[in-house]
Amino acid sequence: MTDLTNFSKSTMDQSLKFTREKNCKTMNLATNKQRRILDSLRTGMGLICCVAAVISGMKSRAEEPVAPSEKPVTAEAGRFIDTHVHFQDCKKGDLEKVAEWMQSNQIQRCITHPLAQSRPKNDAQRQQMLENYKPYKGRIARFCVIFPEEVNSEEEAVKILTQEKKDGALGFGEHYGVGLNFDDPQNMRLYAACAKVGLPVMFHMDGNKNLDGKGLPRVEHVLKTYPNCIVIAHSSGWWKHLSDGTCERLLKTYPNLYADISCTAGRSFSAQSRDFFIRNSDKLMFGTDSGWWSLGKDKKPMREFALIDELKLPKEVEDKICRKNAERLFWRN
Repeated sequence: MTDLTNFSKSTMDQSLKFTREKNCKTMNLATNKQRRILDSLRTGMGLICCVAAVISGMKSRAEEPVAPSEKPVTAEAGRFIDTHVHFQDCKKGDLEKVAEWMQSNQIQRCITHPLAQSRPKNDAQRQQMLENYKPYKGRIARFCVIFPEEVNSEEEAVKILTQEKKDGALGFGEHYGVGLNFDDPQNMRLYAACAKVGLPVMFHMDGNKNLDGKGLPRVEHVLKTYPNCIVIAHSSGWWKHLSDGTCERLLKTYPNLYADISCTAGRSFSAQSRDFFIRNSDKLMFGTDSGWWSLGKDKKPMREFALIDELKLPKEVEDKICRKNAERLFWRN
């Protein structure tokens, strides 16, 4: 950039010197043809000056700082989209810590899921939460949640979720359904509301949450009943059915079913599960289940980061699982 600017200045100096000499010799004898030549020279000098000014402006603009919301989000900005994290987001400055964590772990985007401890407790906290996300639009996103006992009808849930979606929520979850069967009527009205509003549902399943049996018939009941509701499976209660083929059967059968790989490493998955990842690469999404407990320089990254390296997946497969499936599902617009 500096060499090109110096070249432009040198060219201008030579052009000025030449023009002055020509002006002295032709002042009294200039013909129309000579005047046209002089005009051309002056136009050339003006063009050179414009080029130099543009170059200088480009250099100045390149050195200007870029606000977080203006930073381009590209694949090169991070290796992963983490679709499953739990971070505090209701206090001013909460997401600054998340942005630092993302940078240190090669995370391009993440989606944080509210827990009972972290969700807004009043309208003031909710407004602060919404304000916190504005500088990180396109980088840090959020889900919303309603506990089953908090609404008495599908219509009531639709009203709440419609506002949440309007305020930027990308999905619903993490849905716990404590003490309920997966297809309990209290849960079913939430799935129906999410289908109407257009919010994917991420569920947690274990010994006392969203209960189901062998072969996951209750999960299958929901998938059949609400084919327009995107359902994202998660947790050891789901992945324990990997060994009997249930997880893969449901993923292959139902277009509205996806799964995130968090809460799997060291439990259901190993490096020998590589073929499963390849066969189901269109339906799996990277997630770590990290949270505010993961922040701090002394904290080790979650096991899922290492799992991706250990599997040595083909690049196309890794890109789908680590980024592209989430982009397609949550950021397609």
